[in-house]
Amino acid sequence: MSRMPLLEFEGVRLSNSDLRTDIRGALLKIEPHEMLNESLGSVAISFNPLIGTIRGLHFQVEPFAEEKVVSCIQGSIFDVIVDIRPNSKTFGKWSSFELSSENGLYAFLPKGIAHGFQSLQANTIIHYCLTSIFSQESAISINPFDDIGIDWPISNITISEKDRAGMTLSMATLKYAASLGTQ
Repeated sequence: MSRMPLLEFEGVRLSNSDLRTDIRGALLKIEPHEMLNESLGSVAISFNPLIGTIRGLHFQVEPFAEEKVVSCIQGSIFDVIVDIRPNSKTFGKWSSFELSSENGLYAFLPKGIAHGFQSLQANTIIHYCLTSIFSQESAISINPFDDIGIDWPISNITISEKDRAGMTLSMATLKYAASLGTQ
């Protein structure tokens, strides 16, 4: 698989948050309703105490497929997306970018984009706004070391057994297509 420029991914957008700082600290304001095509289903926060932690690559199939707005509210991450949409021109391709509390960027990810990240700093915190609730039956994990070819920046990693044992990209794309009724 090959890495593609982020701008090639239809529907994926990076935006600047409204970050305000003063002597007290900072306020990071994100307007997910401006990006999400559906109403907000849930909010999730990921705490990552160790440098090199990999989470993902995750997505959900229908009827719980979800749009996501992802931001890093503390620390920084190497954020990775993989396109699993069968009719997309970037199908099977991946891209990466950095999200951090310093750069204030956040990402909008449409349905059909698998997402994962590696923490670049200790005690990194990620905030998600999701258009669907979590469904164990619909949740899919793709092995981040599959033949996708992601060049993770930190070699000393921490990863869950579930993510390490995730399915191949080809199997995951078949599951996603089947949930749409298009195989």
